[in-house]
Amino acid sequence: MAKVYKSVAGRVREFIEAQHVFFVATAPLAADGHVNLSPRGVAGTFAVLDEHTFAWLDGTGSGSETIAHLRENGRITVMFCAFDGPPNIVRLHGTGRVVTLYDEEYDGLAAHFTELPGARAIVVVDVERVSDSCGYGVPLMTYAGERDLMQRYFRRKGAEGSADYRRRKNRTSLDGLRAFDDDPLDEWSTLAGLAAIRERLAAQIDGWEYPVSYGLAVDGEFVHVNEPGGTHKLPAVVLATVLKHDGGTATLEVSRQQLDEAITALAPAAACTEVDHPNLAAWRAIAARLDANGGGSVAAVFVRSTDDPVGSELDAVLRSRW
Repeated sequence: MAKVYKSVAGRVREFIEAQHVFFVATAPLAADGHVNLSPRGVAGTFAVLDEHTFAWLDGTGSGSETIAHLRENGRITVMFCAFDGPPNIVRLHGTGRVVTLYDEEYDGLAAHFTELPGARAIVVVDVERVSDSCGYGVPLMTYAGERDLMQRYFRRKGAEGSADYRRRKNRTSLDGLRAFDDDPLDEWSTLAGLAAIRERLAAQIDGWEYPVSYGLAVDGEFVHVNEPGGTHKLPAVVLATVLKHDGGTATLEVSRQQLDEAITALAPAAACTEVDHPNLAAWRAIAARLDANGGGSVAAVFVRSTDDPVGSELDAVLRSRW
């Protein structure tokens, strides 16, 4: 029989603190927006702060839906399930807020958790309703241990590399809402800063070499071509990072999601007014064309060396523009 409790206390709190994983549900206000459901559970990264407050240390991830929804409307449900022992489900309904690693409140809250490489924020939930239910439909499963892949990944990236990743992956939600866009952009406003970002991104690609020429084509047409002898190296490494490519001579299909990610990743460079940004303008023009035409085919062409053989029809078209 389901029961509602006045607070997160007693056996409810003991149950929550004994679990290895919990689930977070949020949604945008728009009727056609994407509902989000995310698991959380790195050991030492969540805690009951008091009888009406729950919080967790939020690591950098491939998306930022929860943060985006909380910033728009605050609604959140947190669910814990018993995967061993007596069956039980506990739900915490409440209002969440985001405390980023750049906020004054962050350090005090972070003392409740273990260190997490790549941590971007602490989510604090003011709990308004506490309830449980039977959990009879939840299967019994055995806890085997923690995964440390994420920790090792962001430890290798370091603070600056983690911020680069967030600027590429976390600035907006699936529905275009503001998500985690808090990382400073000062470095992007100078040529020296752009050079540092470029080399930092390049160092993270195995076998990376800057191509002598590259460009994006939509339906076989190049909006802009970077010709041999040019200096547009940052867009090259941004595009290669998104496509997981090493810069070698190749013609690659580009999805709309990858195009949008590349635009988001390069957009902060517009803060530097010492140079023009033709690649950013071209990528945005391609996105606008896709929107106007209801879709289309986008491809990236990289040419590492002018001596490399032509690899595709689009490769030939790109070289004809030199």
